[in-house]
Amino acid sequence: MLFKWATSDNSSTCGKVYLPSIPKEILEYSIPSLGVVGIITNNQIVITSETIVSISSYVASFKTNGVSVSVNGVQQTSGETLNDYNSALKYVVTGADGSTNEYTVQMVAPRVVGSGSLRLWFKADQLTLNDGDPVLTWSDVSGYGNHVTQAAYPTVHTLFRKGQVNGYPIAEFRSSDKSRMELVTGATGLYVNASGSVFFVMKLIQTVGGGVTLLNLDGSGGREIAINNPVSDYFICKNAGTCVSLSGLPIPISKFLAIGSVQILTTNVRIYWNGILKGQLPITTDYGGANPNSLYLGNGNLDIDLAEMLYFNTDLSEAEVEKVFFYLNTKYGLTAL
Repeated sequence: MLFKWATSDNSSTCGKVYLPSIPKEILEYSIPSLGVVGIITNNQIVITSETIVSISSYVASFKTNGVSVSVNGVQQTSGETLNDYNSALKYVVTGADGSTNEYTVQMVAPRVVGSGSLRLWFKADQLTLNDGDPVLTWSDVSGYGNHVTQAAYPTVHTLFRKGQVNGYPIAEFRSSDKSRMELVTGATGLYVNASGSVFFVMKLIQTVGGGVTLLNLDGSGGREIAINNPVSDYFICKNAGTCVSLSGLPIPISKFLAIGSVQILTTNVRIYWNGILKGQLPITTDYGGANPNSLYLGNGNLDIDLAEMLYFNTDLSEAEVEKVFFYLNTKYGLTAL
């Protein structure tokens, strides 16, 4: 009777032997000489710094539950082995049974990308505020001091919210509060020529009639990144002039993504979602505005949660675009859309 029960067991586990997975992970990673800690998401590790202007060779400290770690066949010793970080590194962790697990480690220093063309870098995790506090000033960490303030509507504010995307905070822009942050005059280096590359990590809450502005550079006639209504398509515009739809795809509502565009002079513009090319087209518009030292985030009727934004006053190469998205996707836990 017992024999019959055992041989006729059709359960999902019958005849199968389950063994615990063999540990072979990188648990912690840092570059002590730079004072930076790596961000680990799945099998990607990104190292980033707000301040360095060149990338060199560094010694990493790491913690692993595997029995050995190698890079290009070279055994790695935490706190001792030197590696060149100008290119991505493939770390191979070997478990006790000989099985392996591979990690991609990449250093992305935005001040290095685009030959030092970074001019705006706003990070919500750089803000030292309590949950729900107004964001009165958002400091630019590009090194150019293009800080924005809540000047246009002094009685209502962009708000700081903790733990909104992969544990990171956001700045909450809401149309009901007329939130807008700006630098009326004194911005540095925003315009060189029509080329430009801009990236946002954001969640669109809703679209507003007439469309809304994410970013405006150089005032009237300058570069404007906008969201159309009602399709919620990403537009690049000459302020108060021509707008171009880059993909024709609606930005997802209530979902964080890294979205960016790269314009090469007056020849071509491309748009990406989480690093995936979504559209490209010829373009003829130049973006020399009437007020080349001004900028604003939002236009008083924008409904988004904004975690991070970077602007380069040149066109980035495909390799550089990949680096920026490697950083953003790893940090915020974003995947291909």
